[in-house]
Amino acid sequence: MKPLIVIALALVLGAGVIWIAEFEPGFVLLKYGAWSLETSLILFVLGFILLLVSGYFALRSMSLLRQAPKRLVLWSETQRQRRAGKELTRGLITLEEGRWAEAERLLVRHASNSETPLLHYLAAARSAQKQEASDRRDNYLRLAHETTEGADIAVGVVQAELQLAAGQKERALATLQHLREIAPKHPYVLQLLQQLYLDLNEWQSVQGILPDLRKRHALDSTAVLALTQDATFGQLESALAKQDWQAISDIWQQTSSKAKQTEELLNLYIQGMIQQGEMVQAIELIEQFINKKWSDSLVYQYGLVSGPDELKRLAKAEKWLKDQADNPTLLLTLGRLSQANQLWAKAEAYLRSSLEFSERGETYLVLAEVLESEGEAELATTFYKQGLTSMLSKVTTKLN
Repeated sequence: MKPLIVIALALVLGAGVIWIAEFEPGFVLLKYGAWSLETSLILFVLGFILLLVSGYFALRSMSLLRQAPKRLVLWSETQRQRRAGKELTRGLITLEEGRWAEAERLLVRHASNSETPLLHYLAAARSAQKQEASDRRDNYLRLAHETTEGADIAVGVVQAELQLAAGQKERALATLQHLREIAPKHPYVLQLLQQLYLDLNEWQSVQGILPDLRKRHALDSTAVLALTQDATFGQLESALAKQDWQAISDIWQQTSSKAKQTEELLNLYIQGMIQQGEMVQAIELIEQFINKKWSDSLVYQYGLVSGPDELKRLAKAEKWLKDQADNPTLLLTLGRLSQANQLWAKAEAYLRSSLEFSERGETYLVLAEVLESEGEAELATTFYKQGLTSMLSKVTTKLN
């Protein structure tokens, strides 16, 4: 439609010019020294316009010729970038298909011509990692860092991920600690550090990073609470293995009241109390917990604690039978407490009842001790054998 309008306007304009030329052609006289030119006004105007148009196109052509080398270079660079983009796509597809060596070749070949060399080198680093070529991997990561300004965090995160995948935990730790220095608020860096500290059983470091994880919302409140308990448990377990009683006390004092009521933590802490000889405190903690919530593991510990008022403790434990009459762990504890009070008949009765619900090698051995105290050595020997056989059977099952 537009070309038709232009043609129509040109015809109208041409007709108008012809009409004016016929109506009043006019004339133009140009004289320079002895040279003169006389022509009609219309021809002069048309010639002048033609001269202007010719001059414009001449200047335009000269400008295009001067810019031709630059345009050629730009065109060539554009073509190289397009090829690099295609190779990047092919390389990423090949990487996902699991053809690591081919992917690495495709990704590196045109990386220097790409607008996004970072993507080429990071993907090439992953390809090299899959081929267990850590030297080439590190070289690609270096090139990614050098070719792209402001990509320190991205390159560092990929480097840490690859180091973790390769089992290079110490190197990954150094990388992540450096990243935390330059980006202390980065949520993913904090998450990677937290996971690595867990793998390394660095429980104190886990505790140290928890406030930042909470502030940056890197983990939800439930996960933070669970991680806090895990870290406390790990620290207690480590201190218990070293028999560092002061550390155990310090850790427990820093633990929240809510966490102290966790069965796993309390059970571990009581083990430390028993090993230190703090029997009274251990007994009180167990009784306080059982009065609120049942725990087989803590009831078991209650039977191992030796302390004052053994008869009073037996009476308290017998009250628990009201709701746990068929609990083999409670019956074993009652047998031990009766044994500690030299109530042999009662101890034997409790231990035999425990065996009816669960045949544990440990229960057989305690029963054998009670029978031996009652003077039934032959029967005691039988139960010793049964106990050892049961315990060996469980060990063999675990090993298989």
